[in-house]
Amino acid sequence: MAKLTFWGAAQQVTGSCHLLETAHGRLLLDCGLFQGTPDTEKLNERPFPFDPGKIDAVVLSHAHLDHSGLLPKLTAAGFSGPVYLTPATHDLVELMLKDAAFLEMKDNQWENKRRQRSGKDPVEPLYTLDDVERVLAQRSPLDYGVRLEILPGIGLRFHQGGHILGASFVEITIEQNDHGNPHRTTLVFSGDLGNCFSPLMQDPAPPPPADVLLLESTYGDR
Repeated sequence: MAKLTFWGAAQQVTGSCHLLETAHGRLLLDCGLFQGTPDTEKLNERPFPFDPGKIDAVVLSHAHLDHSGLLPKLTAAGFSGPVYLTPATHDLVELMLKDAAFLEMKDNQWENKRRQRSGKDPVEPLYTLDDVERVLAQRSPLDYGVRLEILPGIGLRFHQGGHILGASFVEITIEQNDHGNPHRTTLVFSGDLGNCFSPLMQDPAPPPPADVLLLESTYGDR
């Protein structure tokens, strides 16, 4: 029996992070920063509500920080598996995370000067450039449309998602055997979908048949 838990981007837009647990292993779909109000951004400082060392792999839908921005923290907390992503996301996420770490360290220096003037102890940055370099070494690019068995019994395929260069929606197949009944379950995770007919981006691909659809709904009320 597979289990899906939402640890971000639920009742809010940012912080995309979804834990998929199966008999074959544990996958994290995205690992994004919480962005917005100061209270929302404080969520980035809390410990992960799961053990990063027990995550077998991360599947990254695209490079935007609200989907990728906590990957360095995840690795610093013990995650050592591969990060699957498209080739374009492989390149973009390096720029995004290095820039995020640079800004985080500058903000941390300013905060610690302020705390020092108030007689308070310094605080650590959310992550450093060294943490970024570690997670970048864990990237494993996969082209659109190519199916890869990333764990025994778990298949992964990226589909064109539009949105930004390299963005994908994700097809995951899980071989299950519930009470002696072998069957395959297909989960489709939308990531962030782009519009059709953009002059710069490809249209999102048609989705495959799915048993479970995990769908973003940022503009679902419009």
